Amino acid sequence: MQNPCVSIVIITRNRPFILGYCIEYVLSQPYPHKEIIVVDSSSNNDSERVVARYPEVISVRLRDQKNNMPQARNEGIAAASGDIVAFIDDDALVQPGWLESLLAAYRDEKVGAVGGRTVAIPSPFCDEVSGPPLMTVGSSGKVVMKGIELFSEIPVEVDHLRGCNMSFRREVLEQIGGFDPNYTLTNLLEETDLCTRVKKAGWQLVYVPAMAVQHYTLRRGNYYKRPGTVFSDGRNSVYFTIKNFGLNPRTVWRQMIVEPGAYCAKTGNLVGMSIFNTIVQLIGRVVGLGAGISWLLSSRKRTTASPKIKMRSRCVDQQKPLSATSHSESVV
Repeated sequence: MQNPCVSIVIITRNRPFILGYCIEYVLSQPYPHKEIIVVDSSSNNDSERVVARYPEVISVRLRDQKNNMPQARNEGIAAASGDIVAFIDDDALVQPGWLESLLAAYRDEKVGAVGGRTVAIPSPFCDEVSGPPLMTVGSSGKVVMKGIELFSEIPVEVDHLRGCNMSFRREVLEQIGGFDPNYTLTNLLEETDLCTRVKKAGWQLVYVPAMAVQHYTLRRGNYYKRPGTVFSDGRNSVYFTIKNFGLNPRTVWRQMIVEPGAYCAKTGNLVGMSIFNTIVQLIGRVVGLGAGISWLLSSRKRTTASPKIKMRSRCVDQQKPLSATSHSESVV
């Protein structure tokens, strides 16, 4: 492809503030042959007003659509006209060189999908640890995604990509179809499902670290602790495995024995640590109560709690700047 058109699909819901920044970052990419499509399933019109500020952006509004990201992505594909369709979330801010790195990977005609680095902490701390990611899908349905935030320079072939920073050839999507809307609620594994189908069709998936987004997700916290989320993750995991790897002893063993056992062990460890930490904090509060009462009853302790501060005398000649030589000597 020479100068391919890239359709960049942004999925959003009820986050107009960050959506505006997301659009601005995409517009800052210097490549001219691109279109931006915002698929908005918000419950109000705030995000729609944000998109209206950018006449070059294509707006797709989904009403009464609560939480089915595969459906939203498919609507974005339907509105796209590009040779490559890229997907980012509204809280993913593309970094300099993002689009250039994406296009470079597609020069290899065997590549059907390209994704990139997801940075969750600010620079320069994000570059402190480096190495290639581990993004594999086993024949028993085991999905591994580690190190996607690590700094590296070498593209690597992987089994799946992260939904907030991935792209596909239009030809591939027309060949294998779009996202499966059966991945509900948390939508866990909907992008992994599509990537698995891409590989089965004979295409390569490539992770390009220079294709980076800053992803300060706003959905963290207690979100992954809710019973509905736990149910959805379990349901989607088993569905993904049966659909892509069949119903056999290996998949049943992993999905119904190994994975629940690992989750139970992790939950038990968290419960144990929570109980232990609660007891330790209570003990700390009792000790603190004693320390506070002791402070109230002792004038000496009240005095030592506000120690006198002694400062060295001011320099007499404060107005005279240090020369470069004297400064260097003082540093040494």
